[in-house]
Amino acid sequence: MLPTPAKFHYLFNMRELSRVFGGLFEAPRDTIKDEVYLVKLWRHECERVFTDKLTNAPDKEWESNCILNVIGDIFGQDMVNKVTG
Repeated sequence: MLPTPAKFHYLFNMRELSRVFGGLFEAPRDTIKDEVYLVKLWRHECERVFTDKLTNAPDKEWESNCILNVIGDIFGQDMVNKVTG
């Protein structure tokens, strides 16, 4: 039997990305009240698809920080504060 690696390498493909957008498209249009709700929904879907596959807390924290960095780069720190608060 082969030894288990100390750290797994995560593999993601386009199917995971399509699941994020599929989750966004499943939301009823009348429930998306503003851009803050839409960004929160996007963050939730990213966490549902990507973070749930990670196996340890440091990797999950890193991924969560990456999502917040993307939100900050695109929408600004004000949106990060609204999404995390």
